[in-house]
Amino acid sequence: MRNKRILYYLFLAFGWTVILFYLSSMSYAEQDIRPYLKMFVAEEHIAAVLAGVEIPYGNNKMSVDNMGAYQFVDFLFRKGAHLFFYSVLGYLLVRYFSSSLGEKYWRVFIFSFSILLVIAMLDEFLQFHHPDRSGHWADVGLDAMGGLKGIITGLLSTYIKKDKKEGKQKSADSSI
Repeated sequence: MRNKRILYYLFLAFGWTVILFYLSSMSYAEQDIRPYLKMFVAEEHIAAVLAGVEIPYGNNKMSVDNMGAYQFVDFLFRKGAHLFFYSVLGYLLVRYFSSSLGEKYWRVFIFSFSILLVIAMLDEFLQFHHPDRSGHWADVGLDAMGGLKGIITGLLSTYIKKDKKEGKQKSADSSI
């Protein structure tokens, strides 16, 4: 049973990484959501809602004024995707390492975060060398933040569930 769980989470983490690298290999034009935004929402409406919102990124301030409304929403969507995809990867890595290492919380954390950082750096390195993409080291930090959220969620869900299961077993043993 334990070996199946280890292989299951290894397969999921590996598959999720393959999906990440596949998405990173796509050109910017293949992932551009601006044409869809233009079909459904007027640029003035987006600009009115997001006016005054500035997000520091690298050495720049990203905003509707600097980028245009559609481009700014596309930027927010892309950075949100970084957070989401790496959060899921962090969770899957924790589940894999907790299945194989057991209750060694710090080892699970360190191994999960280290592997996640290597994948994030490799991902940005590959994007940097893609002719239609640009890799930014600031994205590695964003990936790390998303991954850290997933790792913490994974640690909490894994070890809280174990504590509850052990608590039920202790109370059942004491009633006998």
